[in-house]
Amino acid sequence: MVIEKRTEFELDYKFDPVRSRHYLNGVCTVLHCHHYATLYTQLADVATDFKGKELLNNAAEDTFYEVLNSYFMQYQIEKPEEKVTIAEQYWQTVGMGLIRFTGIGKYAATAEMDYSHLDEGWLKKWGSRDRPVNFITAGFVAAVAALVNNKPTQSFYVLETKGLVCGDDVSAFKAVLK
Repeated sequence: MVIEKRTEFELDYKFDPVRSRHYLNGVCTVLHCHHYATLYTQLADVATDFKGKELLNNAAEDTFYEVLNSYFMQYQIEKPEEKVTIAEQYWQTVGMGLIRFTGIGKYAATAEMDYSHLDEGWLKKWGSRDRPVNFITAGFVAAVAALVNNKPTQSFYVLETKGLVCGDDVSAFKAVLK
Protein backbone atom coordinates (compact mmCIF):
# COMPACT_ATOMS: atom_id res chain seq x y z
CA MET A 1 0.00 0.00 0.00
CA VAL A 2 1.34 3.46 -0.87
CA ILE A 3 0.87 5.98 1.93
CA GLU A 4 -1.23 9.02 1.09
CA LYS A 5 -0.81 12.26 3.06
CA ARG A 6 -4.09 13.43 4.64
CA THR A 7 -3.69 14.65 8.20
CA GLU A 8 -1.75 17.51 9.76
CA PHE A 9 -0.07 17.05 13.13
CA GLU A 10 -1.63 19.44 15.65
CA LEU A 11 1.09 20.98 17.75
CA ASP A 12 0.30 22.30 21.21
CA TYR A 13 3.69 23.57 22.39
CA LYS A 14 4.29 25.01 25.83
CA PHE A 15 7.50 25.96 27.60
CA ASP A 16 7.81 26.05 31.38
CA PRO A 17 10.53 28.67 32.01
CA VAL A 18 10.72 27.88 35.75
CA ARG A 19 11.56 24.19 35.22
CA SER A 20 13.01 24.70 31.71
CA ARG A 21 10.80 21.99 30.24
CA HIS A 22 9.24 21.67 26.79
CA TYR A 23 5.77 20.16 26.45
CA LEU A 24 4.36 18.87 23.16
CA ASN A 25 0.67 18.07 23.41
CA GLY A 26 0.93 17.74 27.17
CA VAL A 27 3.93 15.38 27.13
CA CYS A 28 7.22 16.56 28.61
CA THR A 29 9.60 16.26 25.67
CA VAL A 30 13.32 16.58 25.20
CA LEU A 31 13.81 18.22 21.86
CA HIS A 32 16.53 16.35 20.04
CA CYS A 33 20.21 17.24 20.51
CA HIS A 34 22.54 15.29 18.22
CA HIS A 35 25.57 15.91 20.46
CA TYR A 36 23.97 14.02 23.33
CA ALA A 37 22.18 11.46 21.15
CA THR A 38 25.38 10.46 19.33
CA LEU A 39 27.11 9.86 22.65
CA TYR A 40 24.46 7.55 24.07
CA THR A 41 24.10 5.86 20.67
CA GLN A 42 27.85 5.19 20.63
CA LEU A 43 27.63 3.87 24.19
CA ALA A 44 24.78 1.55 23.19
CA ASP A 45 26.78 0.38 20.17
CA VAL A 46 29.77 -0.69 22.26
CA ALA A 47 27.74 -1.99 25.23
CA THR A 48 27.45 -5.52 23.92
CA ASP A 49 27.58 -7.09 27.41
CA PHE A 50 24.18 -5.64 28.27
CA LYS A 51 22.70 -5.42 24.75
CA GLY A 52 22.88 -1.63 24.52
CA LYS A 53 21.49 -1.35 20.98
CA GLU A 54 18.52 -3.54 21.85
CA LEU A 55 17.82 -1.59 25.05
CA LEU A 56 17.94 1.75 23.22
CA ASN A 57 15.76 0.41 20.42
CA ASN A 58 13.18 -1.04 22.84
CA ALA A 59 13.07 2.12 24.96
CA ALA A 60 12.48 4.21 21.84
CA GLU A 61 9.76 1.84 20.61
CA ASP A 62 7.94 1.83 23.95
CA THR A 63 8.16 5.61 24.30
CA PHE A 64 7.07 6.54 20.78
CA TYR A 65 4.30 3.91 20.86
CA GLU A 66 2.87 5.44 24.05
CA VAL A 67 3.11 9.05 22.86
CA LEU A 68 1.69 8.40 19.40
CA ASN A 69 -1.03 6.04 20.63
CA SER A 70 -2.21 8.65 23.14
CA TYR A 71 -2.29 11.27 20.38
CA PHE A 72 -4.22 8.96 18.05
CA MET A 73 -6.78 8.22 20.76
CA GLN A 74 -7.13 11.88 21.73
CA TYR A 75 -7.79 12.98 18.13
CA GLN A 76 -9.66 9.79 17.13
CA ILE A 77 -7.20 8.94 14.38
CA GLU A 78 -7.88 5.45 13.13
CA LYS A 79 -6.94 5.32 9.45
CA PRO A 80 -3.49 3.80 8.84
CA GLU A 81 -2.45 6.49 6.36
CA GLU A 82 -3.38 9.23 8.82
CA LYS A 83 -1.40 7.53 11.60
CA VAL A 84 1.63 7.34 9.33
CA THR A 85 1.37 10.99 8.31
CA ILE A 86 1.08 12.12 11.93
CA ALA A 87 4.04 9.94 12.93
CA GLU A 88 6.20 11.42 10.16
CA GLN A 89 5.30 14.94 11.24
CA TYR A 90 5.92 14.15 14.91
CA TRP A 91 9.41 12.78 14.09
CA GLN A 92 10.25 16.02 12.32
CA THR A 93 8.73 18.18 15.09
CA VAL A 94 10.94 16.65 17.79
CA GLY A 95 13.99 17.27 15.60
CA MET A 96 14.97 13.73 14.70
CA GLY A 97 14.99 14.27 10.94
CA LEU A 98 12.84 13.75 7.89
CA ILE A 99 11.33 10.27 7.76
CA ARG A 100 9.02 8.97 5.07
CA PHE A 101 7.19 5.67 5.27
CA THR A 102 7.41 4.27 1.77
CA GLY A 103 5.14 1.31 2.38
CA ILE A 104 3.26 -0.33 5.19
CA GLY A 105 1.20 -3.48 5.34
CA LYS A 106 0.14 -6.28 7.68
CA TYR A 107 3.49 -8.02 7.82
CA ALA A 108 6.05 -5.38 6.85
CA ALA A 109 6.85 -1.69 6.65
CA THR A 110 9.55 0.34 4.96
CA ALA A 111 10.78 3.83 5.71
CA GLU A 112 13.53 6.17 4.56
CA MET A 113 15.21 9.25 5.96
CA ASP A 114 16.71 11.74 3.54
CA TYR A 115 17.97 13.67 6.55
CA SER A 116 18.82 12.34 9.99
CA HIS A 117 19.96 14.62 12.78
CA LEU A 118 21.71 11.68 14.47
CA ASP A 119 23.60 10.69 11.31
CA GLU A 120 24.65 14.30 10.86
CA GLY A 121 25.94 14.49 14.43
CA TRP A 122 27.77 11.16 14.12
CA LEU A 123 29.46 12.24 10.91
CA LYS A 124 30.62 15.50 12.48
CA LYS A 125 31.93 13.81 15.63
CA TRP A 126 33.46 10.59 14.30
CA GLY A 127 33.07 10.50 10.53
CA SER A 128 31.58 7.71 8.44
CA ARG A 129 31.48 4.04 9.36
CA ASP A 130 30.43 0.74 7.82
CA ARG A 131 27.37 0.08 10.04
CA PRO A 132 24.21 2.19 10.51
CA VAL A 133 23.57 3.91 13.85
CA ASN A 134 19.85 4.72 13.97
CA PHE A 135 18.84 2.42 16.84
CA ILE A 136 16.30 4.98 18.09
CA THR A 137 14.79 5.37 14.62
CA ALA A 138 14.47 1.60 14.32
CA GLY A 139 12.41 1.65 17.54
CA PHE A 140 10.27 4.46 16.13
CA VAL A 141 9.64 2.51 12.90
CA ALA A 142 8.67 -0.57 14.95
CA ALA A 143 6.26 1.51 17.03
CA VAL A 144 4.58 3.02 13.96
CA ALA A 145 4.31 -0.38 12.24
CA ALA A 146 2.69 -1.82 15.38
CA LEU A 147 0.27 1.09 15.81
CA VAL A 148 -0.83 1.05 12.17
CA ASN A 149 -1.48 -2.69 12.42
CA ASN A 150 -3.14 -2.52 15.87
CA LYS A 151 -0.41 -4.71 17.36
CA PRO A 152 1.41 -4.35 20.69
CA THR A 153 5.00 -3.20 21.00
CA GLN A 154 7.69 -5.74 20.19
CA SER A 155 5.60 -7.12 17.30
CA PHE A 156 8.03 -6.01 14.57
CA TYR A 157 11.72 -6.55 13.99
CA VAL A 158 13.40 -3.59 12.27
CA LEU A 159 16.64 -3.63 10.30
CA GLU A 160 18.37 -0.48 9.07
CA THR A 161 19.40 -1.54 5.56
CA LYS A 162 21.12 1.69 4.51
CA GLY A 163 22.67 4.50 6.50
CA LEU A 164 23.57 8.08 5.76
CA VAL A 165 26.51 7.56 8.14
CA CYS A 166 27.67 4.78 5.80
CA GLY A 167 27.67 7.07 2.77
CA ASP A 168 24.29 5.93 1.43
CA ASP A 169 21.87 8.46 -0.06
CA VAL A 170 19.25 7.65 2.63
CA SER A 171 18.91 5.77 5.88
CA ALA A 172 16.46 2.97 5.07
CA PHE A 173 14.50 0.68 7.39
CA LYS A 174 12.60 -2.54 6.87
CA ALA A 175 10.21 -3.78 9.55
CA VAL A 176 8.87 -7.34 9.51
CA LEU A 177 6.32 -8.98 11.77
CA LYS A 178 8.04 -11.25 14.31
